[in-house]
Amino acid sequence: MATNTTSSDPAFLAVYGEAVRARREELGFDRKQLAERTGISYSYLSAIESGQKLPSGTYQTMLSMGLEITPAELLARANGAVRDMPVPQERQELRRESEAPRMMAARALSMESPQVARSEARLERFRTPTGVIAELEELLPRLTPEDQDMVLGMVRRLAGSEPPPQRRNIQDKSHRGSQGKGLRTEAYLKFWTMYLDALEEQSLDWGRGRRPEPRSYFTTSSPIRGSSLSASFARNKLLRHEMYINRGSREANVELLNDLEAHRQVIENAYGARLDFEDPGRERRAVRIAKYRDGHISHPDKYGEYIEWFVDHGIRMRRALDAYVRETPD
Repeated sequence: MATNTTSSDPAFLAVYGEAVRARREELGFDRKQLAERTGISYSYLSAIESGQKLPSGTYQTMLSMGLEITPAELLARANGAVRDMPVPQERQELRRESEAPRMMAARALSMESPQVARSEARLERFRTPTGVIAELEELLPRLTPEDQDMVLGMVRRLAGSEPPPQRRNIQDKSHRGSQGKGLRTEAYLKFWTMYLDALEEQSLDWGRGRRPEPRSYFTTSSPIRGSSLSASFARNKLLRHEMYINRGSREANVELLNDLEAHRQVIENAYGARLDFEDPGRERRAVRIAKYRDGHISHPDKYGEYIEWFVDHGIRMRRALDAYVRETPD
């Protein structure tokens, strides 16, 4: 019986990280080069290789592309290492009973080491569809729903029922037109995946239970009813972090904006910078308080910088709104 290979298993985290490191060294890359190839931050890659984190399904795909193998092959390397690790004493007898017939047959056919014999026995099991199904039934329940979807997608592609994903170089292609829309979708998905991982690394609960979506903005809760906080790629090649106010009517929205602006000094002192209090006019119901800077989704080399800016201003905005709530308890 194999050891438990869930993302919470320290043994599996360790061997998965070792599999990543070993494959990276096979290709002759240092950690910085792999980070640049995959778009994964150096710090997050270090956490993966040191066994502190198991990447999400999307990050596993990005990582395997940089390592020039499939996600399944990378998981198989790690899973093989787990299977060769010692198992608890109370489980050894059951393991011996389940493996004994295959092991005896393998050793009868091979004079190699016990480790090779185990591999031969396992391969023998996989030569029949029944064995494959049994293995999948054993392993799939241990995966997260996201990773189960990833495995199912790979099986579909291998079976020819789903086209393989196309690897694109975001820097070399335009983000305009119908092709550009597909590139933006892929880029947004990658960016918000990295953003959520950054929130998790810093123990910020804004994105807890959320999944990345391929769109230009990511919305989280606000401490003030009838509003939300949003990080977004705005028009004119700008990044925007905002408090977005939509209380159901223009009158209610403007009333809150005016009250916030009346307390501008308290808010901006807590925020640590000037803010834009924006009312786009009667043609638009919602209003906002926002901060801007230059940035565009077509520059993946700056994603880390963008994420740091979004996280920093998310912290600032929450601190500022908490100060406003304390100032106006009613």
